[in-house]
Amino acid sequence: MARKTKKSKYSKPAHRLRRKIAGWVKNGFPNVNHYDAFLQAEHAALRGRKKEAKHQYEEAIKMAARTGHLHHAALFNERFADFVQGDLGDEEEASYRLKEAIRWYGEWGARRKVELMTSALAQKGEQ
Repeated sequence: MARKTKKSKYSKPAHRLRRKIAGWVKNGFPNVNHYDAFLQAEHAALRGRKKEAKHQYEEAIKMAARTGHLHHAALFNERFADFVQGDLGDEEEASYRLKEAIRWYGEWGARRKVELMTSALAQKGEQ
């Protein structure tokens, strides 16, 4: 939200959360690594560090998928699609990421989310 609105009221709480999760990672909590990578991606995107953001989104998605956090892999793909479309102007990658989000949501069992996203893609003329 901070990337779209440019309001610090969103970035300050996000910064506190990023620090807290980074502390958990440092203390060896393995189930938060994908959150850390995702928040690093969002932070890099907010700061305009596009190459770093892209890499961190990709890492977050891989980590979430490998550890069975399917809903997080879906959400991270959804956010990555927003980034590549809005910040990089890459419609093809954005479409691919949205389709990946739909796939992961489907594997997780979120049928209504799949229906909504599929309908939205169809309205854009994508399948």
